[in-house]
Amino acid sequence: MDFGRNKVYALTDDSEEVVVFNNLVELAERLGPTVIVSDNLPGKLQHMAAELAKTGIMFLRLKNPKRLSEDRKNNGVKKSDENDVAVLKILFHRNPDDFWPLFETPEDLIVRELTEEWATFTLMKKITKQKRTATNHPIAVEIHRTHRRLVERLAEEIQMEALKLPLYRLTFEQLGLKGPALAYLLSHESWTLKTLPRDKLILRFQMTGRRRYKGRKTRSKLLIMLAASAVLNKHPRYHEVYRRYFEKFEAEGNSGKKAYWKAILRVAERILRDLHSLTKNTKQTPDT
Repeated sequence: MDFGRNKVYALTDDSEEVVVFNNLVELAERLGPTVIVSDNLPGKLQHMAAELAKTGIMFLRLKNPKRLSEDRKNNGVKKSDENDVAVLKILFHRNPDDFWPLFETPEDLIVRELTEEWATFTLMKKITKQKRTATNHPIAVEIHRTHRRLVERLAEEIQMEALKLPLYRLTFEQLGLKGPALAYLLSHESWTLKTLPRDKLILRFQMTGRRRYKGRKTRSKLLIMLAASAVLNKHPRYHEVYRRYFEKFEAEGNSGKKAYWKAILRVAERILRDLHSLTKNTKQTPDT
């Protein structure tokens, strides 16, 4: 299927005729499909898709959405919703492994949505903290305290919901990691953690560069945040990794601040490696 002009364009597996529907519900009711393939699913429709998933429908998304436009261009096909569904059908039959589930259960989607909100609010919390240090006005103080309290409540809610996900619970039990940052990474990246080789994961999470937060993607920032939290809370495994690298970098002449940052990145890389090993060895239905 493909979305355009507030309509849903669909092409069934046993037909070459494109059918147009008003929405996903109408499509599901009339065609009763078990698998729906698309290049992407708009955020505003993911809730509806989660409800439809309860009826047994699985939504598959193209791993690399650029493949659609590239294949269309290479074959001289004009851009249109009708042509896009035809190209998607060809791509899926050519190599089904180029697609992966958008999510497996409604619980997956809940954690995805909550962690996306948390990531946004956490960045806002840093901004309000900076503003708070610039003024002691009572309203500014109240805004900072209220925002911090609500973000903490959201983190608690995420923990309860994330524990319903087998992979998160397994990671918590075997690696001793937890929190919204971990929930975000596992709900958004579990399939890449399972399928990508380690060297590509290092690139995906931007662990090769040593720059700070500027220019990093959300997944990279949250992996670093997870590493910093593990060190702060003296995680038995990752705090030792941090201590060893911090002493090494400091002995090489790095300042304490620079040695800390470089050591945190090493911890982040170790966590990524452990998540990769744990996820790869876990039998699960992929989600992203």
